[in-house]
Amino acid sequence: MKNGLSKKRLMTLAGVLAMGAVGLGVTSALFSDTQTSIANTFEAGSVEVGLGSTSRVCSVTDILPGDSSANYGSGSQSLLPCIYDVTYTGTSSAWLAVDIAVTGGPPALYTGSGSGLQLKLDADGSTSFVTGTSYTTVSGSASNISSGATISNLLVSATPATQNSSVIFNLNYLLPTLAPNSLQGGAASVTLTFHAVQSANQPIGSCVAGRQCNSITWS
Repeated sequence: MKNGLSKKRLMTLAGVLAMGAVGLGVTSALFSDTQTSIANTFEAGSVEVGLGSTSRVCSVTDILPGDSSANYGSGSQSLLPCIYDVTYTGTSSAWLAVDIAVTGGPPALYTGSGSGLQLKLDADGSTSFVTGTSYTTVSGSASNISSGATISNLLVSATPATQNSSVIFNLNYLLPTLAPNSLQGGAASVTLTFHAVQSANQPIGSCVAGRQCNSITWS
């Protein structure tokens, strides 16, 4: 769903069975009867991600070189990370993915280099999507995230989500001590978009959790 998840309408099919009329004797009276079957109902499954909205923004402001969030692994580790508890609420099993976009400025605190804002995004503390300024492509190679660009379809798990399953997304960050003086007053916004698509009739192919997955049709 980028905010683009699908819901199918309920379809109802009712069949009507009728007995033929039968004539008796020489009278003109016609005996007849009609029997209506119980409605046959077909209910479509649903694919929904529960978070109120499927997009959330983490705004990072007023941090200094050397500052970092609690679980970044280096720096002060004194600031609060951005944490999102995402629950899959659909009735049909589904593949889950997360998109990430980084914007900000002027000046932009995120520069896409080692001297600007650094990010770490993971799911449940294990599957890693972003490290520093890069994400993992379909082939497994690291690719840089440019400011203003959206990286789409990072696969959450190679196992389909089922109704009411929950995933904790952790976004940690660091402004390195290498940050230049020109970044004073800078800001950055990181937008995460969570979405799902049915897994039935959608083989995962060679996709790996934590990497970008484009073999699945996401919308």
